[in-house]
Amino acid sequence: MSLYLIPFVFVDRDLAVRETRVITLSEPHRGIPKGAYGLVESYCPDPACDCRRVMLHVSEEQQPERFLAAISYAFDRDDPQAGPYLDPLNEQSPYAFALLELVSELVLSDPAYLARLERHYRLVKLAAADPRHPAYQKLQDSIVSGPEALLDSLASINLGRNLRSLSAPAIGRNDPCPCGSGKKYKQCCGRLRS
Repeated sequence: MSLYLIPFVFVDRDLAVRETRVITLSEPHRGIPKGAYGLVESYCPDPACDCRRVMLHVSEEQQPERFLAAISYAFDRDDPQAGPYLDPLNEQSPYAFALLELVSELVLSDPAYLARLERHYRLVKLAAADPRHPAYQKLQDSIVSGPEALLDSLASINLGRNLRSLSAPAIGRNDPCPCGSGKKYKQCCGRLRS
C-alpha cells in the first residue's frame, strides 16, 4: 500500500473539474467563514492495494494551496477505520472539526456522491494498472519516487483556478441545487445557511 495519495485531477483533469464538489457558504456557519470550499479527492495510486478509501482535502477558494481539513473515508462501512474522521497525519486548521461535520452531513450522506467517489477510486486503480493510460507513468513515478514527486506535481496545478472554475455563481432559492441532488437549493444545501 502507498503511504501517500494522488489527487484525482492527476488521472482525469476534465472529470475532476466537472465533478469536484464545492460547498458555498454565503454566511459564516458553525464558525467556518463564508466562502467556497472545494473537496479535493485523493486516492492510493498503488494498483495492488485494495484500500477502498478516499481522502477529501478541504480547500478554501481564497487560499486553495492551503488545506483546511483532511477527511479520511472508507467505502466499506464495516472497515475498523471507516470514518469519516480527520486524518491525524495531515495538518488540520481550526475549522477542521466544523468542516468534518459539514462534509459528513451534507456530502458524505449523499449516496450519489459516494457512488461518484467509488467510481473515481476505480478510475485511479485502472489508470495505475494500464500502461496505455495517459496518467500511468505519473502514477508509477509517484509510487517509486515518494511524496516529494507528488508535492512537485501538486505545485504545478493551479488549485485556485480549478476551485474558482468549480464555484457556482449566485444560486436562487428555487434553483436546482448545484450539488446534483435534483432538489431545490432551499431544500438541500441552502438549508445549511441557518
